[in-house]
Formats: sequence, C-alpha cells, structure tokens
Amino acid sequence: MNIRNILYAILLGVSMAACLSQNDETTTENEEQVEATATTPAEPEPADLVIEKGRAGNIRLGVPIAEVRQNVVEGTVVNDTLLTQEGQQATAYVLHATDKAKGLLIEQQCEPDCQVWRISVLSPIYKTAEGIGVGSSYGEVKAAYPITTVAVEEDNFVAVSDSAGMSFMLDDTKLPQDGKELGRYDPGNIPDNTPVTRVLLY
Repeated sequence: MNIRNILYAILLGVSMAACLSQNDETTTENEEQVEATATTPAEPEPADLVIEKGRAGNIRLGVPIAEVRQNVVEGTVVNDTLLTQEGQQATAYVLHATDKAKGLLIEQQCEPDCQVWRISVLSPIYKTAEGIGVGSSYGEVKAAYPITTVAVEEDNFVAVSDSAGMSFMLDDTKLPQDGKELGRYDPGNIPDNTPVTRVLLY
C-alpha cells in the first residue's frame, strides 16, 4: 500500500469515527428529550382548577365513583386512602397531579352505588372565581361569601357558607383556645388574617 492509500484510509477512519460520535450524541439528545417529555406532567387546564358550588375541578358532587376513576385527567392519578369517620374506617380517594402530593380528597357514600359525597380541596392551586382557596385569609373569605356560622366540626374549626355550599377550615392555632371551646367565636370576631387550610364542598 502506498503513502497515498494509507493517508486516504486514515482520513476515512477519522471521518467515520466523527460521524459515529455525532450519531451517538444525537441519539443521546433524542433519548433525553423523550425522557423529559415522559416525565413532565401535562399542565392542567384552567377549568380543572376551579372551585365552585358542587364542583372542584372536574369532580362533581353526586357523580359515581366509577366515573371519577375512569375520567382521570392526563397528568393526574387517583389513590385509595382510609379515613376514620365516627370511629369507623371508610374508603376515600385522593386525586392529585403526578408531581404533587396534595390535590383533592374525595369522600363517598354508597347507598347502594358509591357516589361522591364530599370534596376537600387540599391544594392551593384550586381557586374559586373570587380567588379563594387554601392559603386565603378569613377576611378574604368573608368578603367573598356570606358566612352562616362558625363551629368546631370533626375537630376542625370551620367557617360555613351555606349559600356557597362550602366550609372553610381555619388554622386556629393562634386563636385563644378557651374562646373556641366556649363557643365565643362568631362570623364577626375571627381575626381577618386567620388562614384557610382546607375548603370542603358538601
């Protein structure tokens, strides 16, 4: 083999190696893009995050639980959980985004078919048309909805709006505990800066 052929063979080898290296990089980039696409949850539609009377997102009171499980929005999951109600355990469901721990807690009644009974909004991404949700203040709630009563229900301090069909669970840790226990609170004397920790639709 003469010098010219040797040089040609070397150049050909270098060219092939560069081409293979570029193909490897392209393949790696494509794999990374596919992986990123697969692990990135779909962004929820605005309508999927609305709280209104009888509805949170696409979950409505009274619909069959089977329908809830069948119509899960892309990027969300439904997990079974157990709640203790009046000393007895009951099955409930947590609907949440795949990358979020909190979402909606769905309670059921089975008479005989299981239907959505109550919905607890646990995530602050859900809001009413007035912008009320987890993390809002009692003052904001009171300005948006007429408060029928305040009470201790199931060990939670709540402000109830019958017209809205919602109970707003409040963080009472900074309130005088004797006042709560003696029933001294009413819709007018709860501090406006008391935060909402959960919204219950019933």
